[in-house]
Amino acid sequence: MALDIGTDVVKAVICESEGNGRGKILGYGRKQQKLGDMQSGVVMDISSVISNCHIAIREAENMAGVKVTKMILGISGELVKGATMTTSYVRRDANTKIDLSELKNIVHKVQWRAFDHVRGELADETGYSEIDVKLVNAAIVDVRIDGYKVGNPTGFQGKEVTLGIFNAFAPLVHYGALQTISCEIDKELLAIAAEPYALARCLENDDGQFGAIFIDVGSGTTDIAVVRDGTVEGTKMFTLGGRTFTKRLAQSLNISFKEAEEIKLLYSEDKLERQSHKIVREAMKSDCEVWLSGVILTLESFTNIDMLPSKIFLSGGGAHLPEIKETLEGMEWVKSLPFSRKPQISFLNPKMISNLSDETKIMRDHQDIMPMALANLGLSFIGEEQPLSKVLKKVVRLMQI
Repeated sequence: MALDIGTDVVKAVICESEGNGRGKILGYGRKQQKLGDMQSGVVMDISSVISNCHIAIREAENMAGVKVTKMILGISGELVKGATMTTSYVRRDANTKIDLSELKNIVHKVQWRAFDHVRGELADETGYSEIDVKLVNAAIVDVRIDGYKVGNPTGFQGKEVTLGIFNAFAPLVHYGALQTISCEIDKELLAIAAEPYALARCLENDDGQFGAIFIDVGSGTTDIAVVRDGTVEGTKMFTLGGRTFTKRLAQSLNISFKEAEEIKLLYSEDKLERQSHKIVREAMKSDCEVWLSGVILTLESFTNIDMLPSKIFLSGGGAHLPEIKETLEGMEWVKSLPFSRKPQISFLNPKMISNLSDETKIMRDHQDIMPMALANLGLSFIGEEQPLSKVLKKVVRLMQI
């Protein structure tokens, strides 16, 4: 089961593995959260969120006709940081074969360097001199020996081993809340995964050339992931999402949040009469400019990237607003960033996740992408593990104690 605990909605997807990283979706459940349950992707009321999770899970299990035992859980929020760090290690003797103990040493060094870097970043952003940071998930994204890409380096000879590892970190208070929720749900937890990372992995191909920017506009946050040459370079988030637009509409029209949300949804579906449409459009336009500045600032913070990919994929319920795509299709904002050409903007479609087939036939929208992306990632945790992944898992466990 993949569980996406969103600011607005909890979504549960039940997936059956068919081997070789493929699977089929058998059940889907969702439960609307109350306004005070979560804020900007962060849990505010644990007991209420747990109750919502149980309802969504029960609905998914009833549809699938099975009780699941394993679960992958998504994590998002402004202070969840993810980045790929690449470290080269020059071996003393190029003629000896690489063994697991040598690999473990390399992985350990990369992990602790990443941990110190992210802890410093979070301390700067929050104003705390020291902040408890937990490693959420880690994955090997690139292995090279003397410049040649390999799947499993054990047994190879060579002088220089280059290892790229993606790490996602979150503040302890945020990570701990999700651990509490997972304990109450009482399923075997395969992983707590950074949601933008799951998103970036959902269109994976084997040619190693794939590059794109993934933007998921949720209720409380916008999650961004950058993939270049088949590698997830990093994931970042900022606290502007669908609720920001609803609040603006509520203020502009002097109505309740609930009424504003209903009007916003009708507007997104182009079901408002002409004059009302014009009023709502004006309110949305100014907030979209603020949202776009958040996208620009986030992409600027990927300082390790000299050229950004020219494809942008949109997903999430907040992306329904027509102004989101329109704003991104403008020319001016592109000029301030290192794009080689104007990026193509398109929506992620559930059918694009080729590893998954949807037996329920109800997951048709780009707001259903995140739980599907988590399910797709969860499939990679089932089956035979590579030796390198086992080494990484051991190091990760040490860092999570």
